[in-house]
Amino acid sequence: MDNDGEEFGDPLNVVLIGNSQEVLTALTRSGWSFTHRLSPATITRLAGAVIGDDAYPVAPVSNLYLFDRKQDFALQRARPTISQRNHTRFWLAPFTYRGTQVWIGQVSRDIGVKVTPNSPTLTTHVIDPEVDLTREYLLHSLLDAGLVAGFGFVKGSRYATRDNPAVNLGEDPYFSDGLRLVISLSTHPRPYHEVRSLRWEQSVAPLAEGQSESAKRNVRPVEKP
Repeated sequence: MDNDGEEFGDPLNVVLIGNSQEVLTALTRSGWSFTHRLSPATITRLAGAVIGDDAYPVAPVSNLYLFDRKQDFALQRARPTISQRNHTRFWLAPFTYRGTQVWIGQVSRDIGVKVTPNSPTLTTHVIDPEVDLTREYLLHSLLDAGLVAGFGFVKGSRYATRDNPAVNLGEDPYFSDGLRLVISLSTHPRPYHEVRSLRWEQSVAPLAEGQSESAKRNVRPVEKP
């Protein structure tokens, strides 16, 4: 949500169960990198990357709020240009699961950049409307690294259809089955056949490395000033 708690940001569509060191180790070992903090220097570098359509693999993300605070950490998997990346935000929940920390997060894929007066950088990313694909992408990145003990899907995220999409703070439309991915992390490498699939709810979103067909149809490339 925004700082005032009045508007929704990107959907909270993932939960990681693991202590802080386990969560950070799992994400970094599976290819996710920490983002820079917002500062005058990183904002200047970000603006330059946007204008030049260059890469910035650790570009900062904007702050969103949950439990009355901004995200505890953010990570991303960079793509060829600043306008395209996969990124996550996570908040430590005020409760545990069997004595283990619980992290509530959101994951989405950026597919473009647009100008906005509501950002300190005067720009904001456009997200791929098929947010469930990026949720599955996070799961597969962790599975590929052998760091998943079990996973399942539960209701709790925002449900939105193609005909009646939800919108985030940047007024980007998106649709989702409304399921939240729950991942119990493994502290040691685990082969696929040992991963528990918790059959709570069923997600049908396939894994997609690139941007979705919906994104290709509906999102215009950013115009350079």
